[in-house]
Amino acid sequence: MQFGKPLAEQPLVQAHLADMIVDLDAARLLVLRAAHQKDTTGGRVTTEVSIAKLGATEAASRVIDRAVQLFGGRGVMAGAVVEHLYRAIRPLRIYEGTSEIQRTIIGRALAQGATKS
Repeated sequence: MQFGKPLAEQPLVQAHLADMIVDLDAARLLVLRAAHQKDTTGGRVTTEVSIAKLGATEAASRVIDRAVQLFGGRGVMAGAVVEHLYRAIRPLRIYEGTSEIQRTIIGRALAQGATKS
């Protein structure tokens, strides 16, 4: 409760929640697109997978960061779900290639595609 209303009724909180769901939905769609392309073509989908991994891990990082902000001090208390997620998301941006490596893979693919045109 804040200012006599549940937090979820506060316009700023609703705006944060809206941004969080947009990030979540976009990440899901990127992953589904990469999986669909792999399933339907059977070929290599390195660029699509890199786009999905980069988009999803960066989106997850933004979502959990907003959650920590919304929870305030409770968001960083040891044992809180948000605190656990905050610690869990960071390694996802490193495993199977850092976000920087994913950007390099995507950029290289775009540059090669641009030179073929």
